[in-house]
Amino acid sequence: MNRRIARCVILTLALLLPGGVAGASPRPEAARLLREAVENLNVNPKEASSLADRAIKLCDTSGKDSICREATIVYGDAEQLLGNFDFGLKLLFSAQEMTDTADTRTLARIFALQGRVFSKLGDYPRSKELNDKATSMFRVLGDSANIANCYNERGVMLLNLEQYPLAEHFFRRSLDINRRLRNLRGIARNLNNICLYPGDSSEKLKMIEEAIAINKNLDYKWALGENYNNKGKQLCYAGRFGEAIEALDMAYGYIDVIGAKELLCDNHEYRAMAYAGLRDYAKAYDYMQRMTELVRGLQLRNSQRNTELELQQKRDADRKNAAERQEQDYRIKILHRNLWILVAVVVLGCVSAWFCYKWYRHSKNLQLLKTRHELDISEKEVSELKVRQQQLELENARNMLTASRQELTGFAAFLKSRNEMMERIRDMLKEGYKMDPTQLVAHMKKISAFISSYATHDKSSQALLLKAEERNKVFMDRLLNKHPGLTKGERNLALLIRGGMSTKEISMLLGLETKTVNMNRYRLRKSLDLPQDTDLSDYLQAL
Repeated sequence: MNRRIARCVILTLALLLPGGVAGASPRPEAARLLREAVENLNVNPKEASSLADRAIKLCDTSGKDSICREATIVYGDAEQLLGNFDFGLKLLFSAQEMTDTADTRTLARIFALQGRVFSKLGDYPRSKELNDKATSMFRVLGDSANIANCYNERGVMLLNLEQYPLAEHFFRRSLDINRRLRNLRGIARNLNNICLYPGDSSEKLKMIEEAIAINKNLDYKWALGENYNNKGKQLCYAGRFGEAIEALDMAYGYIDVIGAKELLCDNHEYRAMAYAGLRDYAKAYDYMQRMTELVRGLQLRNSQRNTELELQQKRDADRKNAAERQEQDYRIKILHRNLWILVAVVVLGCVSAWFCYKWYRHSKNLQLLKTRHELDISEKEVSELKVRQQQLELENARNMLTASRQELTGFAAFLKSRNEMMERIRDMLKEGYKMDPTQLVAHMKKISAFISSYATHDKSSQALLLKAEERNKVFMDRLLNKHPGLTKGERNLALLIRGGMSTKEISMLLGLETKTVNMNRYRLRKSLDLPQDTDLSDYLQAL
C-alpha cells in the first residue's frame, strides 16, 4: 500500500511539473483518470484501459498534449496486456506522433512497448530493431531499470524463436540489474519469464514461487495470472499433472477477474497439456478447441477495433483540418513578411558563402605555396646529401688507394732491407774465406744467427703482401675479366703501377733492374692492347 501511495505522489508531481507527464495547464480530471489508469495497469488492465480512454476524451487530441500522450501510451500498454495487439500497436504509434523528437525518454518507452507487441505478433526482425533502438536510448540516458526491461523483452522474443540458452542469458542479465536496483516488479517479471520453457523444474518452480510472492505483495493480478499459468506449465514438464491443473485453476481465478484473453489462451493450452499427460484426451481436446475459438474471437475483435480506430482517426482528422483552416488566414498574412526575410537570409547566405569560398581558396593557395617551398628545400637538401655522399665515396677511394700505396712502399722498403741483408751475408761469407778452420765454425754460427734474425721479417712481409692482394681483389677481378691472358708477373706489375709506385720503387720491390722493369711495362701495355697516347697508370686507376 505504501508503494502505491508513493507512485501516486510521484505521478501527481510529474503531472504538475513542466516537461512531466502533463504539459502546461493540465485538466485535473484527465490527470486523475491517468493516475488511476497507471495504478491499475498491472492490477486490472481492463480497468486501466477504460480509465485511459476516458482521460484521452477529456484532452485536446489535435496537438501534442502530454496528458493525452501518456494516456495513449497507458491505453496501448493495457490493450496489449489484454491481447488486443493490433489496437494496442496503433495506439502506441499515435502516441509516438504526439511525442516531440527531443523527448528521448518517452520515445524510448514507446519503442520498447512497440517491440514487445511486434514480438507477440510474430514480427521478430521489427521487434529486434525497436528493442535495440530503445536499449541504446536508455543506455545514453543511464536508465538501468528500463535497460533491464529491454533485456527482458529481448529474452521473450528469443524465447518465441525457441533460442532458449540465449533467451535465458538476457533474462539473467535483466534479473541481475533488477536485483541490484531492488526493482521487485522487474524481478518478478524476470523470474516468471525464466519459467516459460523447459529446464531444471525444481529450480524454476522455486523461481515462480518467488515471483508469486512478490506479485501478491504488489497486488498485480495480471502478473499473478501469468505466474500461475507458468507454474502449471512447469509442473507439466515435471510430470506432476494433477498439481499443474490446481495451479491453472488458481490462474483462471485471476484471469476471469481481469479479462485477459491472452492469458486465457495460455491457460487453455496448458490445461490441454496437463490433461493429455493424465491421458484424459477428451478434456485435452476440449481445451484445445476452446483455445482455438478464443484465438479466432481475438482476431475478430482486433478487426472490429481497427475499424473503430479508423473512424476515430477520421474524426480526429476532420477536427485537425478545421483547426488548420482557422490558422490558414493568419499564415497568409505573415507569408509576405517571411518571404522577405527568406530572401534576405538567402542573399546574406550567398554573400557569406562567397566570402567563405574566397577565404578558402586564399588559404589553399597559401598552403600550396608553403608546400612548394618546403618541397624545394627538401630537394635542395637531398641534392646536398647526394653530393656529400659522392665526396665521401671519393675520399674513401683515395684513402684506400693511399693505404695500398703505403703498403707497397712498405714492401719496397722491406725488399731493400732484404737486399741489404743479402749483401751483408755475402760480405760475411767472403770474410769466412780468409779465416782458419778453427775460426770458421764460430763464424758460420754467427752467419746462421744473423739469417734467423731476419726470418720473422720475411713472415711479416708475406702477411702484408696477402693483405694488399685482398684489398685490391676487386681491381684484380675486373682486370682478369677484361684481360684474361695476363701472367702472374704482369698482374703484380699492374697492381704496383696502379698503386702509384715509380719504376725505381718497383725495381727495388721486385729485385729487378730498372731496364727490366721498363721492358716489363712495355710488355704489359702490349698485353693490355693500349694505344700510344694512353697513359698506363691512368688506365689502370680508372679500371
